Amino acid sequence: MDELKEKKVRETKKLVWDMLDCGKSCEQISKELNLDLGTRFEKETVKWYSFCKMAKKNQSKAFEKHGSELYSRAGKAAQKKHPWIGHELGKKYASIIGKKRMGDLRDSGELSNYFSNAAKKLHEKFPEHSRNNMKKAHKTMKENGVFGLHQRNAALACMKKRPNHLKKMSKIAHSKYNLVELSRISRRKNSPFEFMGCFFDSNQEREVCKKLIENDLIKTPMPGKNIHFKIKNYEIDFFIDNKIFLEFHPPVFWGYKKETKESYCIERKKVVSESDYAKCPLFIISHIKETQEVLDKIKSLL
Repeated sequence: MDELKEKKVRETKKLVWDMLDCGKSCEQISKELNLDLGTRFEKETVKWYSFCKMAKKNQSKAFEKHGSELYSRAGKAAQKKHPWIGHELGKKYASIIGKKRMGDLRDSGELSNYFSNAAKKLHEKFPEHSRNNMKKAHKTMKENGVFGLHQRNAALACMKKRPNHLKKMSKIAHSKYNLVELSRISRRKNSPFEFMGCFFDSNQEREVCKKLIENDLIKTPMPGKNIHFKIKNYEIDFFIDNKIFLEFHPPVFWGYKKETKESYCIERKKVVSESDYAKCPLFIISHIKETQEVLDKIKSLL
């Protein structure tokens, strides 16, 4: 039954029910509307519409008597006996009822709250559902090459609707996670500067590591142990023999930063001195040409 026919049936049903409420008999309605009198088993006849009205009345009485659990029990029994029934009914009526429901919510201004509450309930029941769906969507967008554009448009739309929302979310994220460190780790994993299974921030840093191995100062590079050693929220490039720190860091002269080798050395020594490794000396290589000279000094201390 298409949508137009459904609409006509609903209009005819309303008309027949109104006439029955006025006290008219089925025979009179049949003559006035030029409808078949039929029986309660023949669809779209006067007696069928009359029986539908009586069935609805009896259904309301049963609902009042037994409460909302009545429909739940009946639905479960029907689904158990006829597993296909829910699928067939959904295929036939879900789109019609869904569109009407969405239209009513949109007209009343409750559509946003409805989806918000539905999402909260779904999250309570399946905490990973939204995250998994987001991962799938992001993967598809990346494959299609539209991920960056989508994220940009989403951020602009969010800023337009809620100007302070992103700022608040950023504060929450920074309070929970070290985003700078996560960004650095992610960038390093995607860098092309790999040596002995370890990734480096630059080719020169990788060359310094090779020199350390050549000079027998490090046997095998191990992230978190002898390279990229973490002290609080900072990283030191190399930790030699658990005794000496070594940093490769050319001075930065762009943006707001105007560094020198001395200023960076003071900054990093402060980090080391305020940690449990205050007694460990710190060496800094500011240019790749200095590497061997600095390594010779380190070897003299070991």
